[in-house]
Amino acid sequence: MKMAIIDDERPARSELRYLLSQVLPEAKIFEADGVKTADALMKEHIFQAIFLDINLGEVSGTVLASAIKEHQKKAAIVFVTAYQEYAVKAFELGAVDYILKPYDLDRIKKTLKRLEDQGFFAEEKETEKYEELDKLAVNAGDKIRLIDYRDIIYIEYNQRNSLIHTADNVYTENYTMTALTEKLEKKNFFRIHKSYLVNLQYMEELVPNLSNGYEVCLKHCPGELLPVSRSQIRHLKQLFEI
Repeated sequence: MKMAIIDDERPARSELRYLLSQVLPEAKIFEADGVKTADALMKEHIFQAIFLDINLGEVSGTVLASAIKEHQKKAAIVFVTAYQEYAVKAFELGAVDYILKPYDLDRIKKTLKRLEDQGFFAEEKETEKYEELDKLAVNAGDKIRLIDYRDIIYIEYNQRNSLIHTADNVYTENYTMTALTEKLEKKNFFRIHKSYLVNLQYMEELVPNLSNGYEVCLKHCPGELLPVSRSQIRHLKQLFEI
């Protein structure tokens, strides 16, 4: 089960995350501090519940809720705020619940029980069925292509886009590197650098460079050497027992 917390105040996000995890420790909880980070999350994940602060600094949460519904049609939206006067507006926008700050554990339990009773968590089984597929959806002209994970050689993050390299093509998508790492790290992928995620099955050589660091040579990528960050060299060597 996946939940999102959208709030521009870090302490409020942390408190709500803690309380949610106390009730549903198995839930995966994601955070966003504004419109841009929220938009990226909504495009990359399917959520069962979204906890949205009404008083975001850059835009009203009620405005953002309408945009969220474009990507998350089946998610439950729960508004959170310190101001009770927004309650009527929240329910007019289709919110399932409305929680006042400061948070209370018993109130959180009641909200989650309401979501369960209304069937929002039943969608979890259906979405997990698709997430188990070892394929990544990419745009290919006017089509959406499903690429097997094993066909991805490496992924490069460049200017807010992810370049997905296969043996015969490069696909440009707006996935974040964090989301891709989370999805692929259990599938023999390793993040060698903040900008590179590689499929270890294609790794052929670990080459020292003139800067006392290392670079990776990959199969099907002649002449290309990808940098390995100093913090990841030791972990990479351990994987291959070097």
